[in-house]
Amino acid sequence: MLETTALSAAIAAGLRIGVWKCVDELFNVNETGLTRFVPEMSSPERDKKFTRWEKAVKMCRGWSS
Repeated sequence: MLETTALSAAIAAGLRIGVWKCVDELFNVNETGLTRFVPEMSSPERDKKFTRWEKAVKMCRGWSS
């Protein structure tokens, strides 16, 4: 689900007004148009990119004061 904020707001409103009686009824609420994201990157490549991302984050700390 790409719009989780909108979905969460709709669920909260629906629960409040009685569209659903409990959270258990929402188990399959988002199956229409379902897209599964399956990682295709290898573990070593992922780890290398994550390490570079962590380094970039560390370098950016303290820029805004």
